[in-house]
Amino acid sequence: MTVAADDRLLISGDEAGTAPGDRKFRPDVQGLRAIAILLVVLFHAGIPGISGGYVGVDVFFVISGFVITGLLLRESASTGRTSILAFYGRRARRIIPAATVVIIVTVLAANVFLGAATGGQTSGDGQWASVFLVNFHFAATSTNYLSSLKPPSPLQNFWSLAVEEQFYLVYPAVFLVVAGLFRRSSLRIRLTIVLVCTIVGSYALSIALTSTDPSTAFFSPFTRAWELALGALVAVSSESLRRLPSFVAALMSWLGLGAILAAAFVFTSSTAYPGSLASIPVLGAGLIIAGGTAQPTWGVESLLRLRPLQLLGLVSYSLYLWHWPILTIAAQREGKTSLSVSDNMILVLFALVIAVGTYIIIENPIRHAKALMTRRWVSVVMGGCLVFSGLAITTAEVHHDAGANVVSAADGGVGTRCPSTTAAQFTSMQAELGIKKDQASRLHSTSQLRMVVVGDSTACTLMPGLAAVGSLYGLQVDSGAVVGCGIASGRIAPYFYKNDPGVDIETDTDICAKKALDTEKSAIRRDSPNIILWSSTWEKASILVKTTSGHKVLVQGSRQWRATMLKRMNARLQQFIATGATVILLEQPPFVDSGTPTRPTANDAAFAHLNEMLIELAKRYTGRVGLVDLSSRVCPSGPPCPFVVAGLTVRPDDAHYGPAASLWVAKWLVPQLLAAVKSTQRDSPN
Repeated sequence: MTVAADDRLLISGDEAGTAPGDRKFRPDVQGLRAIAILLVVLFHAGIPGISGGYVGVDVFFVISGFVITGLLLRESASTGRTSILAFYGRRARRIIPAATVVIIVTVLAANVFLGAATGGQTSGDGQWASVFLVNFHFAATSTNYLSSLKPPSPLQNFWSLAVEEQFYLVYPAVFLVVAGLFRRSSLRIRLTIVLVCTIVGSYALSIALTSTDPSTAFFSPFTRAWELALGALVAVSSESLRRLPSFVAALMSWLGLGAILAAAFVFTSSTAYPGSLASIPVLGAGLIIAGGTAQPTWGVESLLRLRPLQLLGLVSYSLYLWHWPILTIAAQREGKTSLSVSDNMILVLFALVIAVGTYIIIENPIRHAKALMTRRWVSVVMGGCLVFSGLAITTAEVHHDAGANVVSAADGGVGTRCPSTTAAQFTSMQAELGIKKDQASRLHSTSQLRMVVVGDSTACTLMPGLAAVGSLYGLQVDSGAVVGCGIASGRIAPYFYKNDPGVDIETDTDICAKKALDTEKSAIRRDSPNIILWSSTWEKASILVKTTSGHKVLVQGSRQWRATMLKRMNARLQQFIATGATVILLEQPPFVDSGTPTRPTANDAAFAHLNEMLIELAKRYTGRVGLVDLSSRVCPSGPPCPFVVAGLTVRPDDAHYGPAASLWVAKWLVPQLLAAVKSTQRDSPN
């Protein structure tokens, strides 16, 4: 194999990722990349036994520190200087093109397959990922990579890429400063001192923060810097390591692999990490690279240089980028946090195919393009343009999703009717229930009961499942619900608008109340329902009322708030009773708190107040009004309510039901509703 061909396989991109005197291409390092990506991917796929596969990321950090330091040392030795522009150009060609493509595709896919709510969250994550700051974003939002109950972001894997890019941004400058100072001692000695200090300080910080602030400890570049610095130290020490006895070097490399695998199979999602235990896989990776410098005959390189591992190492970067978005979007599409192992492995193979294509079409051609390699500034400009493009597209999606979700009465957002269930979605749900196409029309035509659902957007997201399951029970379901307005709250302020002087609160509040009332009346007049299902969450919030001196906010939970809200709810309930329908009040489960609290929160207390009022109203109208507690299905262990119940992500955005969850809830809810109707009618004095 020629030198030029070897260069095409270098893990660093355009130049040798090793220090002067070391081999230009290290098969053991390439194979170690394959081990790292295998551990990460198999862990994410849920392969039994690999409970600590996340340590593969730590292995990548060590490799990155080794490669980047080797590049800088080799350039310094061959040219007598270090070009920051050339360094950033190499990083731009190597990292940014593939990353930008994956970010954009993931954001678009999340919007298409997961809807505007999750798509909007992913778009926001994409903004941070585009500028390589998403690790700070996840730390600030208290994301728990290992044990969060909330569905993970499809871009969550970009946190480690952000940490590396932050290292690449700072480290060359540190290298230049060290190279320019105290020239009487060798550059390697000066770097060793700086790297050892970094390792000690960063490792100590990692241990301290893991016990006090685990989210920050996991995502922070300051707690991970020692891992990259250890790889850098191995590169700096290459001259001494080359002289290691063959037996010692071989033993080191095998012990290193054993340490990595032990961590991968012993650690779990409950392991306090990174903390002190991160030293096991990090030192393991360091031992493999350090031992391999001496090229021992019977070292671990004899395993790592196998062709399949070399090829996998070649596409490890693209595979790392693609596998996580594919796994998470597929799972959340089904309303779950993870699919079965067999399904995940099929998706991993699909990700591998995409990764190979990305490597061949995007990654490798760009990083070896002569036009870019010979013009350093062009590579940097290209990288900047790609970062800007990714940021622009994700920002546009954020605003698009906000337009689909943000409540605004004046432009028709508030008070709009529930989106209609698509024919494909309804057919899919009926198929899952075992209803064939020829049966569907017969079931609809023979429906004996008619139910109108009134409420807000949470009721809207229950509609698809209720309509599908209702057909099995001779129940025709129609919507009288609207987006953003409660049945009796009569307000959208001050929750949305706070103290914004530019908003006409009075007008918007009146529009909201009028649209809700008109939609309810229209549905009731159209269907003449036997049952009216009351499902609204807005009545839990503070309300705005007129006073002789202007307006006043009645704070949720206060005595005056409760009296006013009960009066409003009672008036609306009497209107529904007057239609002759049996009214079923649906007790509401609290929204899910994204911080995964361990005890009830203020949000839970607000829902408790709402449900107390619903119970009191049901007691006032025995025989006409019934009650069903949805919490027993959606929040069986709470409050606080979990994101995942029975293996299903019930409310992906904390409040609204996903399509799969809508059907899952309806399978339980429809029989409960019909039983409540019978019980209520049985108690009727008439």
